[in-house]
Amino acid sequence: MASVAGCCSAPEAAVDRPPVGRRRARTSPPQCGLDLGIHSADSGGRMPRAMSVGTRNVILMKPSFIEQQETRGEYFDAIREAHGKLAQDAAALADLIDEAHRFATGTADTAPRVPGSRWDADTVAEREFTSELACTIRIPQRSAETLIHESGCLTGELPLTMAALRSGQISYRHAQVLMGQAWSLPDEAKAAFEEALLK
Repeated sequence: MASVAGCCSAPEAAVDRPPVGRRRARTSPPQCGLDLGIHSADSGGRMPRAMSVGTRNVILMKPSFIEQQETRGEYFDAIREAHGKLAQDAAALADLIDEAHRFATGTADTAPRVPGSRWDADTVAEREFTSELACTIRIPQRSAETLIHESGCLTGELPLTMAALRSGQISYRHAQVLMGQAWSLPDEAKAAFEEALLK
């Protein structure tokens, strides 16, 4: 008898394929505000300014006027602090320059003399210090001379102005204005002048 195994074999499992020519079903439309926002963003649109999430609202908004003013105030507080630190640094620089200048001129006599020089030891020390200061902080020679003079004035002649500069109460520019006016005053009048202007 001929074998009938081939005729009686189990049929192949059916494969679930979409019907030919039929498009895939579209996704369900957005059901809530959050879905609407995501659907809009995915489609190239913009997110809405306010969107509902169930019973809650998520509102995207700019900072309020009060928040803007608070932020501005924080910026100006930081500016004031940085400006005060600049004044303190200027006072520290004046201290260093005057101390170094007094050291240089005080040890001028121990420096070796150049044969045939037309300048005395003090003049040589002054010129050398001014040139070295100008090169060190990269300013013109004339500016270095002015800075040396101002540093000596602040540390020796105008102690109240120097104290205000150290504390950050005034800027170095304010100190320069005070020095410009005080240079023409006699020494005995400078203390009262400082006290009147720094009140």
